[in-house]
Amino acid sequence: MASAKPGFLLGENGWYGSLGIPATLPHEANAPEAWKGWRRQRLKPAITGFLFPSAWSIFFLAAGSIPLFLEAIGQGIGMSAYLAFGLWFAGFGLLWLGAIQAAMQQVEGSVVKMISWNFIRIETLLMGVLSWALLNQPSDSIVLFALLISIPLWFSYLVRIATVLAWPAGRWLLPIAHVDVGLSNLDEEWIAESQRWARRPLARRKVEAGEVGDTGMELVLFGVRHENQDFIAIHFVHPSGVIMDPFVRKPVGSEVPFSRLGPIFADVPHVTGSWTLLEQPPVHPVVADWPAQMIPPWELEEE
Repeated sequence: MASAKPGFLLGENGWYGSLGIPATLPHEANAPEAWKGWRRQRLKPAITGFLFPSAWSIFFLAAGSIPLFLEAIGQGIGMSAYLAFGLWFAGFGLLWLGAIQAAMQQVEGSVVKMISWNFIRIETLLMGVLSWALLNQPSDSIVLFALLISIPLWFSYLVRIATVLAWPAGRWLLPIAHVDVGLSNLDEEWIAESQRWARRPLARRKVEAGEVGDTGMELVLFGVRHENQDFIAIHFVHPSGVIMDPFVRKPVGSEVPFSRLGPIFADVPHVTGSWTLLEQPPVHPVVADWPAQMIPPWELEEE
């Protein structure tokens, strides 16, 4: 089956273009056998909303860099240095705003986490030094050097943000029949935030760097209600706040931008790491039947 109707689990038509909703996506893989009854809910791909600000970012970066470069080599066009700097800085700002906008639109997205992930890093200090050099212009050679350095710095931000937003977005859900979902039986690594099911975060587990990759992640058990049915969801959360599908085949491949540089800049987890971490579901609640209208039609045909 090439396409399916929009639904709670499969997503919306607008996410996938004119071809409609695909029954399966190239990166999607089944969860381990222990996750029987759990189903993937696709979340809106965040990368699509990042294309517009990143495209304009290139324009503003060039619009500010070219006048500053010409002024430094003695061929200025009469543009104010402050205006040129503002355009140059806007090239970076649009990337940051695009990432923040994606965080605001995502299910349980965190603007604070996205801002922290982008700015609490050594590149922020470098950005401050370059800004000082371009504003104060201590010498033409320093301005030229600052402009030269700003290009790979801008590119690193672009690759970093685009790679995280391009990772398949999804979470795993299980319908429940009782508010006691077994939070008291969680492993000691988990910190429970509730004694029973509720429509909010229920428990968290920090995933230290080295468990699933070179960066730390977070697992969150979350209460969800849809059409009078209660669910428990598992969120696999990146430091930026982006919710990533943990069960994928090839999340950073040829179909994803910057497939080679992305894993270096973006701190994305290893594919096999999440499979090992989530070999077993964290809780085993009393399970309810999936509502028939939520089950993909081809699965109903098989039954």
